[in-house]
Amino acid sequence: MKLLSSQNSRARMAMLGFAVLGLLILLYRLNQPRGPSESLQPTALPPTNQTKLNASGPPSPAETNLLQHLKSKAGELKAIKGSEAGRQTLAELRRYVSSVPPESVATAIRNWLDTGEDAATQLEFKVGRDGSLKEAPSLRVFLLDYLTQIDPGAASSYAEKILGTMNSPDEWAISLRAYGLANPTPEGRAFLHLKLSEMIGNEAWRNDPSVGFLEAFDVIVYTRDGEMTPQLAQFVQQKENRAVAHAAYLALDRLIQAEPAETLGQLQARPEFMEGREGTRADFFARADVRDAKQRTILENYLLDPLRSTAELQKFAATYPNANYMVSYNLLTQTATPSGAELAARDREALRVVQEWLGDARFARLGQHLQTMKSRLQQFVKLPDQSPPP
Repeated sequence: MKLLSSQNSRARMAMLGFAVLGLLILLYRLNQPRGPSESLQPTALPPTNQTKLNASGPPSPAETNLLQHLKSKAGELKAIKGSEAGRQTLAELRRYVSSVPPESVATAIRNWLDTGEDAATQLEFKVGRDGSLKEAPSLRVFLLDYLTQIDPGAASSYAEKILGTMNSPDEWAISLRAYGLANPTPEGRAFLHLKLSEMIGNEAWRNDPSVGFLEAFDVIVYTRDGEMTPQLAQFVQQKENRAVAHAAYLALDRLIQAEPAETLGQLQARPEFMEGREGTRADFFARADVRDAKQRTILENYLLDPLRSTAELQKFAATYPNANYMVSYNLLTQTATPSGAELAARDREALRVVQEWLGDARFARLGQHLQTMKSRLQQFVKLPDQSPPP
């Protein structure tokens, strides 16, 4: 994960770049590594309505050959030692399936998944630029991801089946993505909310989170699910589970960027949500854009709250306006970063409002903090001094 910041708008934009969720993966690796066979025990599943197995006649020759090939590759994966061998085996499998008609591949994949058989690949759960996986930790996860790419409808249907059991958090993450892509409706988003709530409510998965589990927090950003704000804030407070706390922090920060008025309004109305993480709360509120009337009102209420500590106000003043961005590849969403012109316009209005606050008696006790904000903003905006007379 790369933190992007600057001292002026142009410098900020020059530093924008892309990075994967490396920190989450590192935290996961440092926290109770799991053996490859721990979550890969075969579990037979009943055939879906889409499978041809015992449903609509025998499989075609292409499907039969692919099923045999999958069985062979599963055997190879179970015998490999090291990630490079796993990477090579999956590359060979991808080349093979790409030569088979997609409809045959989709049917064969569903039939294979129905057997419950699996094999570890010795690879990470690694998301690529478009949300599909660059690497998959198991053969089943690889196939679920591939099915999403070639037949989104079939992948969504099979995702419902995966999400009806709780066998693998990584399979859930891919299934949530498949379902979300194929069902961009209010009903689809309600289903995602329900299933993600079940997922993060699974104590065993949460206490020993896989990378897929952590990546699934992106579903909250995708659905702009403000109902999850309290739970995200609760996770952010957890010091004993750093991986989940960081995933929740990223999701909440990006949710604030997507729905600032709603999310910040909740945090302002319920100060206990961020108890013990007041510095983080200051960073969140420093994202408020005073060009929007609702956000300005929420920000003013935040600053004028008599319970706001000096330490939190100092942190806010040193950050506002917060233009630091965590840029990553995500399962469902793209990380949006503002243009230089957008940042400049925001900074100009922020400076104007801060100078207005300096002349407002309500903000008298915040004078020192407002001066800090003013000095910081003047580094970004070249405007004549408009401070009120002493």
